[in-house]
Order: sequence, then C-alpha cells, then structure tokens
Amino acid sequence: MATPSFTLDEAMSIASQAFLPYRCVTLPHAEDASFAMRIHDDADREILSVPHVARSQYSDPVRLAGMLEQARLDLSKDGYSLLPWSMPFQPDLVFVNH
Repeated sequence: MATPSFTLDEAMSIASQAFLPYRCVTLPHAEDASFAMRIHDDADREILSVPHVARSQYSDPVRLAGMLEQARLDLSKDGYSLLPWSMPFQPDLVFVNH
C-alpha cells in the first residue's frame, strides 16, 4: 500500500483552513517546494509566522497535522480562540498502534 501524501497546493489549502476565524496566508517557495505561512488577526496584525514548512513536513499527513496542531496550541496559549478543526480525512491513511 502506498503511503498517502499531500502536494504543496493541498498542504497550503489545509493550512489556510486550520486557523479560522483568523486569516492564514501561505506563500510557496518554488526553489525547494516548501511554503511559509502567516496568520493574521481581525485587525490584520500578524499573530504567528512559520517561515519554512519543508516538503518532508507537509507531504506526510501525520507530520502536517502535528505541525498545524502545535501552531494552533501556540495561538491558544497566547489567548486566541480558534474554531474547531481536524485534519481532512485521508482514506489511505493507516495508523498502527504499538
């Protein structure tokens, strides 16, 4: 079974939805197939910046989910209230419990 993975466009789209109601702007870096993301509050102030999300981080759904959840946790700790969010369903994703 092939391991599911996300494309750059899919990962940026997922990241854009993970921080609602705030605005997440993603910017691709063509030179290394990575991207940056910046989250802005209602007054358009930047409240979080992740300058580099590598292909190895976003192509693996588990790693992408972990990175986005950590960023959400950081914002929550800073007092920002986010809408509920979960990683989009991946039918080929299999979790193995040890």
